[in-house]
Amino acid sequence: MNTNLSGASSKKRAMIIGIGGHAHVWRKAISSHPGWEIGAIVDTDTDKLEHAPKLWGIPKTECFTSMEEAIQYGQGPYDLAIIVTPTYTHHVLSMEALDLGLNVLCEKNMASTISQAREMVKTALKYPKLCTAVGTQTRFFPHNWSLKKAYLERKDVLKKITSLNLTYLYNWGKTRQGWRRWLRDLFLEDMAPHHLDLLRYITEMDVVQVQGAVNFKPSFSYFKGSSTTFAILALAIPENYHNPDEWIYATYRGDWQKKGELYHRLDMNCENGEINLIERNKVKSLTITEFEDPEGFTFHTNPVLITSDVEYNVYNYASELYLLEEFYQCIESRGKLQPKTNFMDAIKSFAITRGIVDSFEQNRAIFLPEYWKNLPIIR
Repeated sequence: MNTNLSGASSKKRAMIIGIGGHAHVWRKAISSHPGWEIGAIVDTDTDKLEHAPKLWGIPKTECFTSMEEAIQYGQGPYDLAIIVTPTYTHHVLSMEALDLGLNVLCEKNMASTISQAREMVKTALKYPKLCTAVGTQTRFFPHNWSLKKAYLERKDVLKKITSLNLTYLYNWGKTRQGWRRWLRDLFLEDMAPHHLDLLRYITEMDVVQVQGAVNFKPSFSYFKGSSTTFAILALAIPENYHNPDEWIYATYRGDWQKKGELYHRLDMNCENGEINLIERNKVKSLTITEFEDPEGFTFHTNPVLITSDVEYNVYNYASELYLLEEFYQCIESRGKLQPKTNFMDAIKSFAITRGIVDSFEQNRAIFLPEYWKNLPIIR
């Protein structure tokens, strides 16, 4: 990535849609990136808007109750709409922003239904000079990138990926109250999208089938929706979608009601070794094991340095900062480049969450390419 920033005159201006808790993550990221600044904020809560200028550091004249109002009366132009609102609003707000000529970064989950996500893809394709992305920026966390980098740099030794295991156990307590508490599929709509997208990112494959899925709420849970998910997933490259002999499999367990310490584990098993990422109570370790004999009875294991040079960017941008950097360059290209999590690609990650629900409710395996069938998907 080769952004050539030339001071304030080259800055892009972001419009933040929804100024609840998570919006402040983007506020901090924007303030840390030399190529971006907050141009306007939009929220339907007028009480929040009343106190926003001091907290957000922008004039009251840049606080609005709708995007259309901001475009009409604000001190534009605005380069990017960052949609940080409840999931059930993502579909309509993303399409409204595109129709207003704004590039769009929509927080996960992409939408509420497959039909909504398909409509978002079709709308994005109507505006080829605009850029889109879904905020599954967990794939760009330093530890996740470092796992992928370790595989890429030792692929000639490790050989093909054979299977994966992803486990995420954490009791969020009542910190996930508010509108999230009322989601029917709470964990699948709020946290699982990051994990399921991560499987696609580190393997450079798509999840093509969901089978054996369980999605439920423990009897002691105070959430209104399901908080716990188990699933078996099959992954493949596009030319092998219909060739199960070439699929690899992943087990997934996610739980927001498991009491005790935070525990996150991602195992990438390969023909000649494995890479293991383990997080306990926010302390992360990454190791790579290489087998010394064909059966793997002898082996050596070494630690892997966790770095923030996501996709080898020279600025060491990760997470939200990396996504902002991507948008800067893609907007400069007027749509010739698209962020990696653009709508046309993101629907494949979103489809996994819907596939898990459908598999559980219909008690059958779900073939996911049917969800994005006939869409001009790009990677």
